[in-house]
Amino acid sequence: MSEKKYWNEKLETKSFEEMRDIQFEKLKKQIHYIYNSSPSYYKQKFDDVGVQPGDIKTWDDFYGLPIMGNKEMEVKSQAESLARGEGHPFGTFLCAPAKKVIGVTATGGTTGDPTFSYIYTEKDLRVNDEVWARVFWTAGIRPGDFVANIFAQSMHAGGWPVNHALTSFGACPVPVGAEAGTERILRMLNLFRPAAIVGTAPLMEHLIERCPEVLKKGIGELGIKILLCAGAPGAGIPSIRKKLEDAYGAKIFDSAGGGQGAHMVSCDSKEYYGMHINCADYFIWPGDLVDPKTNKAVEVVDGAIGHAIFTALEQEAKPFFRYAWGDLHEVFTKECPGCGFRGLRIRIVGRADEMLIIKGVNVYPTAVKGVINTFLPRVTGEMRIILDEPGPDVKPPLKLEIEHAGLAESEFQKLKDQIIQEIKNKLEVRPDIELVAPGTFERAGGVSAKGTLIDKRYKNR
Repeated sequence: MSEKKYWNEKLETKSFEEMRDIQFEKLKKQIHYIYNSSPSYYKQKFDDVGVQPGDIKTWDDFYGLPIMGNKEMEVKSQAESLARGEGHPFGTFLCAPAKKVIGVTATGGTTGDPTFSYIYTEKDLRVNDEVWARVFWTAGIRPGDFVANIFAQSMHAGGWPVNHALTSFGACPVPVGAEAGTERILRMLNLFRPAAIVGTAPLMEHLIERCPEVLKKGIGELGIKILLCAGAPGAGIPSIRKKLEDAYGAKIFDSAGGGQGAHMVSCDSKEYYGMHINCADYFIWPGDLVDPKTNKAVEVVDGAIGHAIFTALEQEAKPFFRYAWGDLHEVFTKECPGCGFRGLRIRIVGRADEMLIIKGVNVYPTAVKGVINTFLPRVTGEMRIILDEPGPDVKPPLKLEIEHAGLAESEFQKLKDQIIQEIKNKLEVRPDIELVAPGTFERAGGVSAKGTLIDKRYKNR
């Protein structure tokens, strides 16, 4: 297959403003499609606010529409489709006939029941393969490479859709999967010596710790050249990037998306300049920001921060439209200093529902972990924020438990004082810290490959 398949210069070199013209033409068609294809959901949403598809003539008209989807709405929609006896669990979001669905993935669901957020018609699968191909190519993966897929494989969006995309791209997936556990993952890595790994950064961190125990050598001896991280925070945090780079001797690429035709990836630059929206012809995500408290539009200018609202532009089966995915993004509109990319770039600040407020200061768990990781190797990098009451408001001090890396007790106070000062300097809050033994916290292995940074201890009372 030719190189042209993986790099669309006509699209991927356009500026944000140039891409908006392409997006809006597709947007108008998509609005007509979802309105006519989902009478009990999207048509009803438009009718409730007295808007017809033809009324959306400008970006301001689009931004003036209400939020039409979030996880709670999606779960309710799914329950409604089951209650109606429609013969599928995909929800009233569904716009294509169920018989056209050829692929299904699901999220875990907070209630234990899966939510079928990403389902695929034949067209949707072609889009999936295209956006992943652009990301693979940008990250340096090439046809013929072995690529270890350590995302969860069972009904996960990072499972068979990624394997399908790798095969379509011409690479060979090694689908060992997070469910196999870290020992099996490491043994498969040792056998295949893949050029790249795709998976979550927390699981890749955990493999660093387990490799000497399982394989009797460091992870860097496996010769892996590329880590393509998605699905959980980490690869965009400088201290974690450095930890991964130093241990693996690999290039680190931060990525997000994968479902609904959405994808973005950081560039091949030593400095981190955010994830580049190199598939903007298939979705609107950071180009639609709202204030997380009021849901009012936030102007998309360099440095703007807001709750990113997602709209799929070509998805056929179950397209999201003005869907509140839950991420807070910082947007960059200027040309990337690292590679010259002219489109939008983003940095995920954190989850809107994980933001904590301490004496008026907003604190994100990933930011705390980023500071903790600067104290490697005296700490393992594992930590938990302890909540005695539900957030987001937290009565000070912010309580942290941090794993030390086998230090003598006489060294504890000095380390605690230094971490407290660094968090105060960087995040403007003064924490209360307890150092705990290495291995105290569950690692991001198996199906918990995303890891967790918050211990909601109040739930155990």
